[in-house]
Amino acid sequence: MELDEQDAIEQPILTASIIHEGIDYSAYSLLQLATMVESEITGQSILQFQDSMRLQMIVIKSQIKNETTNCLNKLKLLLNTLYQEQGFSGDWKAFFEVKNALVSKVLARRKGVPISLGILLIEMLKETGFSAQGICFPSGFIVKVELEHDVIYVDPFNGELVSFKQLELKVRGQLGNHARLTAEMLNADTNEVIIKRYISVLKAAYIQAENIELALLCSDILLRLDPEDAFEVRDRGFLFQQLECFQLACNDFSYFIEQCPEDPIVNLLKQQIKQMTDEHSAQTIH
Repeated sequence: MELDEQDAIEQPILTASIIHEGIDYSAYSLLQLATMVESEITGQSILQFQDSMRLQMIVIKSQIKNETTNCLNKLKLLLNTLYQEQGFSGDWKAFFEVKNALVSKVLARRKGVPISLGILLIEMLKETGFSAQGICFPSGFIVKVELEHDVIYVDPFNGELVSFKQLELKVRGQLGNHARLTAEMLNADTNEVIIKRYISVLKAAYIQAENIELALLCSDILLRLDPEDAFEVRDRGFLFQQLECFQLACNDFSYFIEQCPEDPIVNLLKQQIKQMTDEHSAQTIH
């Protein structure tokens, strides 16, 4: 198929170094932010990824270009193109693996976890004229699409439209049978909230893969964006502990104890600090 340059996504040149405290999240799309994060962690070429997305968008636009009168039909056609014809889907068999979290891997493999599939889907929807936003829903990431006279919710894991009844069942499955769907749960989240959730998912995937160094890098990026996040400092402490950087782990645990003295985990952290201090002292004497 001949490529039409007018169908290409016009994006500025991005660099991973943009990820820092005080970043203007609204100046970038979710996909741009996710790409910058991935580039810093893995060295993935941002320009190469943008080229892959351009080709993807050309295909999608060619499939839905004749549907211009009915927005809902256009949305269903787009989802059918992605999830039925092109085979995008959630990967249950390897849900927590790194390849299902990194957006470039998800685009290439067409398999992933809800938030990574959702970030890609939101970009594709916006590039085809839809108003789309993400929701960090209790049971997983949901995409909210605002049509002219309706609001549609899409599960990016399977590309299916989700009713209010189905959303409430998801809430009960996650929070317990007495939980109920509330209006607040359906509010769209900001780019800041979503990209921090994305980095946290990446961190969890690297921990699952026992790649503590890259998990630590994810933690460092989160703390770069929010240096006073005591819970992330605590989590970084556990990563330092696994790397046997005991003094750094003690520093992080002590910071958390100072900031959150009533947290239930404080006593455990104090025991960990004592144990690491004793071990360090024994090693020094030896």
